[in-house]
Amino acid sequence: MKTHSLVSHAALCAFLTLSTVAIAQSEALPNSPTPSRDTTRPNRDNAPAASQADLNNRLSRADRNFFEEAAKSGMKEVEVSNAVRARLANPQVRAFAEMMVADHTAANSELQALAGSKGVTLPVERRSHAEKWGDKSGNIDKDYVDEMEDDHEEAVKLFEKASRSDDADIAAFAQKILPKLQHHLTQVRALKQALR
Repeated sequence: MKTHSLVSHAALCAFLTLSTVAIAQSEALPNSPTPSRDTTRPNRDNAPAASQADLNNRLSRADRNFFEEAAKSGMKEVEVSNAVRARLANPQVRAFAEMMVADHTAANSELQALAGSKGVTLPVERRSHAEKWGDKSGNIDKDYVDEMEDDHEEAVKLFEKASRSDDADIAAFAQKILPKLQHHLTQVRALKQALR
């Protein structure tokens, strides 16, 4: 009886050892089926990408404000400059207006792309500035230069603050655009002096 028990015990141990070896080998074979996933644990590989709302919610209030204010400012520069450039008397002021359209259109496109990547919807372009400046009479050159000086003083402050954002993408964008805005401000101040 003891012999039969020992033989059964030895047979069981051998069976378990062989089963373990066979399982290990089958997992190592390149054509063996993949083991099924444990569905009780979350699957991070197939997790859905963060929604646009989730991305937006991760931004600070200051960053969301930056997107809104930068978009409004950039659109205004393009609208106003487009509305007046054909009627500007001074060729230097007209050249400045053309630079405003080119530079701010490019910056607005970059801002739009960055906002999209962060799940932010930018304000829609309004034509109110274009209408106001399209109907403007009097010394348009001086009024335009004064407006551009005020706008760029505000834009420089806005982008200086954003250049210190905790969001690396927003900070990098602001740091890239800031020198152009500072250059615009320097130029418009020089134009203001020349128009006196």
